[in-house]
Amino acid sequence: MAESVIPMFSLENIYRLPFVQRILVERRRNRARFLLSKVRQRPGMSILDVGCGTDGNSLESELPSDYTITGIDLLDPEEVHISHARFQYLRQDARDLSRFADKQFDLAVSVGMMEHICNRTVLEQIASEIDRVSQQYVIVVPWKYAWLEPHFKLPFFQLLPCSLQRELTKLFNLQNYAAFVEADPEQFAQHFQEHYQWLSDSEWRQVFKGSRVHLNPTLESISIVKT
Repeated sequence: MAESVIPMFSLENIYRLPFVQRILVERRRNRARFLLSKVRQRPGMSILDVGCGTDGNSLESELPSDYTITGIDLLDPEEVHISHARFQYLRQDARDLSRFADKQFDLAVSVGMMEHICNRTVLEQIASEIDRVSQQYVIVVPWKYAWLEPHFKLPFFQLLPCSLQRELTKLFNLQNYAAFVEADPEQFAQHFQEHYQWLSDSEWRQVFKGSRVHLNPTLESISIVKT
């Protein structure tokens, strides 16, 4: 029954088109250049990637080959396929980075993770640990006023009322959530609140103390930077 409500038209299918994928690759490349331009760089930097994900497309594919990268996430090791020559993966909860020394890394980065940590206490624990183990950091999250919300890929989706967000999610099968919405709209609303947040620049600075916020050139995300 749930499968029958998934619409034939899906924005996810559009984003799989080859020419759209080429645009996304160039966007990721430009984002990597931009965030690296905001920190001090040197040859052979040591990088901590918090929430590295599975494929490295967010960052690793654009980093110099002489950088040493330690990626941490909660994924099983067999799920992580990052091809950077000097990348190592550790399954690690970012709330406790005690295995790393103070200021061990030249740079900590996190792309597209912190907006999903909706528990403020947990978010602040992670921010504190990142600040402790790194000499500088760059955290990339969606901008609260992004013209195109990067997860749901609709203009100003994050500013819409929850009821309208839910209906659009079902109509366009955003994030492949159409069946979920149809099966239990209330559970989906709770899931949404627990997994997505769009904080203001000042709210992010309260979490990442002593940081600056830069609006990224695509006008979709911000870089929270401390050097």
